[in-house]
Parts: sequence; structure tokens; C-alpha cells
Amino acid sequence: MTLLAASWGMPFSFVAASDLSAAPWINVEPEPVTAPGYGTDPDLLHPAPVPWPKTLTKDQQVLISTLADILIPTENGLPSASEAGVVEVLDEWVSAPYPSQQAHRAQILSGLIWCDARAQHLFAQPFSQLNADAQRKIIDEIAFPVTDDKQEVPAPVSFFSLLRALVTGMYYSSPAGVQELGYQGNVPISGDYPGPSREALQHLNTIKAELGLE
Repeated sequence: MTLLAASWGMPFSFVAASDLSAAPWINVEPEPVTAPGYGTDPDLLHPAPVPWPKTLTKDQQVLISTLADILIPTENGLPSASEAGVVEVLDEWVSAPYPSQQAHRAQILSGLIWCDARAQHLFAQPFSQLNADAQRKIIDEIAFPVTDDKQEVPAPVSFFSLLRALVTGMYYSSPAGVQELGYQGNVPISGDYPGPSREALQHLNTIKAELGLE
């Protein structure tokens, strides 16, 4: 959760590709979560189950699953975001009784309502029931960066940026994401430490020269 909290707030600048006002944005104010959190001194050596109930409805889970799989589909033998368990983790995230997660919950729920409203406006169907091309058309409206940092970011675009950061952070913290990254972690070495590789030393010396540390 700490990793995700650090990653979601990265700066961005986006603009919709078309007029989004036809599907008005509705700011959802969900009931506050009053369940207990982990407390100020959790036992990290003996992790306990999540102590709060999940709050997403079945329909919300389906829509998030659809959006997550647009971001990270099944590819190269690796599972999609939903197949890797991202929806369940995101449900825990937005259901957590902490201010930042509750702010995310309100933004995510508002964004889900907007996605369905936009789909109904353009295609007279809920987002999850659209074909892939129609879904992509809506996502393309809110997904792409621009260079004008002073431009006001529309609420649907801000929602999708948050969702993208959460989904990717959760996916690449999963076993499937770790496998795709090729991350090995700490690997024990048998025998004497061989020292850094020639490539690593070459990189280090290059950086030192650039910084004037030679």
C-alpha cells in the first residue's frame, strides 16, 4: 500500500480528445468507511487479513475489470490485470478507512458512473456491454497526454489517470507483473562474492565521470 500511495500522485497533464460535457460528471459522496484499519503498529512479520470489508458492488467490480483489462490485457502468455487479481486488490484499496483511499474511492466511483453515462450517450449501452472498438473510443477520449501543463484537467481524465496508476502499480506488484519485469529480488550466492559485473562497473564509471567524481 505504501508503494501505491507513492506512485499514484505522479504529475500528469491530459486532455480529452472530444467534448466530454455531453456525459456530465457526478461527484459521488459515498458513506464513510468506519471499519478499523491496521493500527499504528502492525505486525509485519505476521500479516493479518485485511480488517475492513470490501465495498465495491458486483457491477462496479465488472466495470473495473473491463477497464483494467483494457489497460493490461492478456499478452505473451501472461494474465490480464483482472486475471492477476487486480480488481480484488483495488476493492481492498478503495474500501480502506484512510483519508487518501477514501478520496480515491469517491473519484473511482464517480468515474465508473461517468463511463456508463458516456457509453449510454454514445452507444445506448452500459460500458461493459460495448464491443472493444466502442470501449476504446471512450477510453481514447480520456487517456492521452498533451504538452500544455496549464490546461485544466477534465474530471474524467483525472479519474482515468488515477485508475491507470493504481491498476499498473497493483499488477506489477503481483506475481505475474514481477515475472514480466524479470525481477528476481535477493538471490543467494554460493561461494565467494564475485564482485560487480564488467557492465555494472562500466556504468558506474560512466556516471562518476558525468558527475565529476573521477
